[in-house]
Amino acid sequence: MAVIVSEIVDNAKLILQEVTADGTRWKNAEIMGWLNEFYRATVQLRPDAFSVNESMALITGTKQTIPVSGLRLLDVIRNGTGMAVMVTTRRALDSARRGWHSDTPSVEVEQFTFDELDPTHFYVYPPALSGAEIDILYSATPDSHDTNTGLTDNFRLSDAYAPVAADYLLYRAFSKDAETPANLQRAQMHYQNYMQQMGNKAQADSRASPNAVDASANPQRARA
Repeated sequence: MAVIVSEIVDNAKLILQEVTADGTRWKNAEIMGWLNEFYRATVQLRPDAFSVNESMALITGTKQTIPVSGLRLLDVIRNGTGMAVMVTTRRALDSARRGWHSDTPSVEVEQFTFDELDPTHFYVYPPALSGAEIDILYSATPDSHDTNTGLTDNFRLSDAYAPVAADYLLYRAFSKDAETPANLQRAQMHYQNYMQQMGNKAQADSRASPNAVDASANPQRARA
């Protein structure tokens, strides 16, 4: 069952001792704004927190750009004919075939390269023919909630992130009065909780991944 935004806001207000419906010191609209900020902060730390798996039409050539809503490419899965697309390095392609960017375009992409310093672009080989398609996985930022009417919206991330969101909201709420030592300490505590939960979830996801089973059975892959 999806978590409703009002549940997260109400949990934060309970700790803040905000008893009025719209909030007094911390207004609902203000807390909603921090929830939108939470989404942006979280996908920067955990790009997989909001991932999109969809087909993408390629333009002619090797250089490609992920959809405008995307933050970074996570993976290229298959081409339009259903064949797997393998990751390689630009150095490997440059060494084996310096003129690969000018090779004959094809609808059957076989390989792709990615540079972490340029997260919204990637290169494919052979060069794509206009209209060629691939399935990609990329990270994006969830749509923002309307701060006045969004209380009835569904929480944009997995329900597992709801407790993390509460700590982020409390960090921002207590930071509002950070000139008071007690509130500054509370803000720091909730921020540390937020960061710790993010790290713990990353470790838990890694241990539960199907790839973790594969790596334990294949030590050579684990070191790759």
